[in-house]
Amino acid sequence: MRRSSQGHVSDVGAWLALAVMVATMLYAIIDRQVFGLVAAGMSTTLHLSNTQLGLIQGLGFAFLTVIGAYPIAWFADRFDRRWVLAACILCWAMGTAACGLAAGFSTLFVASAAVAVSEAGIAPIFMSMLPELFRGQARVTATMVYYVAVSLSTASGLFVVGAMIAGIDALKPLPAPLGSLEDWRLAFLAAAAPFPIFIALIFALPIRRVPGAAVRAKPTAAPIAPFFAAHLKSVALTFTGMTFFALGVTSILAWTPVSLTRIFGLSVAHVGMVLGAVSAVASIAGVTVANFVMRYLQGRIGYRSAPRVVWVSLIASIPLICLIPIATAPWQVFACVGVQIFVSTIAGASSVSLLQDLAPPAVRARIMALRAMTNGPAVGLGIAGSAFLGDLINAGPRSLFWGGLCISVPAWIACIVLMRLAEKPFEATAREATGMSSPLDVAARAESVG
Repeated sequence: MRRSSQGHVSDVGAWLALAVMVATMLYAIIDRQVFGLVAAGMSTTLHLSNTQLGLIQGLGFAFLTVIGAYPIAWFADRFDRRWVLAACILCWAMGTAACGLAAGFSTLFVASAAVAVSEAGIAPIFMSMLPELFRGQARVTATMVYYVAVSLSTASGLFVVGAMIAGIDALKPLPAPLGSLEDWRLAFLAAAAPFPIFIALIFALPIRRVPGAAVRAKPTAAPIAPFFAAHLKSVALTFTGMTFFALGVTSILAWTPVSLTRIFGLSVAHVGMVLGAVSAVASIAGVTVANFVMRYLQGRIGYRSAPRVVWVSLIASIPLICLIPIATAPWQVFACVGVQIFVSTIAGASSVSLLQDLAPPAVRARIMALRAMTNGPAVGLGIAGSAFLGDLINAGPRSLFWGGLCISVPAWIACIVLMRLAEKPFEATAREATGMSSPLDVAARAESVG
């Protein structure tokens, strides 16, 4: 992947780099889909309550996200990013395999925390790289492609894991020692196995440190405190709003597979493959629409387009959340989930551009890391809280759905209000951070990056 004489990655190199990033993220997020699909069987084997499942999938991920995201981004802003990413992937694989070998709640919690810190490091580095590889409308398209790939990791993970479990059943009896392991354990081990391939791909990326001669010449990157002091209002509104978005987005969706299994008696393989297909179609449609909407609005309202797309999309999504717990047939759940994923994907895809425009390149990886540090606990709290409230509500197999509804609706209402208030201050911050009056100002971007 060659660089041009100005130090920029060539167009072909940039898109190849994006392909590697997409493949890596598809791999790195699959463990959550494994957990969601096998939760029913795992809880039976290890005697776990809904609250314990929520603590593992929710707070287990959130705890080390807070601890690990910023230090990893600190290293990525100073050293060869390929080595940082490779270490994250190795840690992720070891944690995923350990989940499959867990003997109880404590070991499963620790293993999931190790996976969390790895994911917390990978995502901010990749998101901070996109503005360095692409400019103008190409950046909008690349960001949407990246986001839909991350969204499709949910769909592909559900489909692949469902098919994998069906394949395991078809191949039984398996040879020792695999034959003595439950299907859920085999699923975790199979998910971890390909990690050497992705480490090799990472070292093909045209990345090292953050670009710019001034940054490369210094042993440390630009301090982040002055940026926060100068833009406290826009940062606070944006970060708080997106934290509420994360709190609501997974509170119900994370428990959809296990709820479908419990409510309607569907097999894990069937739920995984159908829900995966629905998620894939909805995610692709959502990102496609978001791409066109963002392009249109950027030409009319500039930097206000990203926060506006977020809060308007959530207004459309809230009614769909309310329908899920009262569904009387599996197809109704699949339909509501599909439409909700479509609408929330529009908001989520637009939020990536929002965060990229919030900070200048020298601190962007750390801004993304701080976002992960707020996003991780919010997702964890949403998942764990919905499980805890589900146990309190005690509505039988639908408890997890009702618990999630109690968190998602208030959280998204708060996000709508905050993102509406953020439009004007965010616009001022984005103009200063990027040095452009509009996100479509390609020439100014070229100067600022070069």
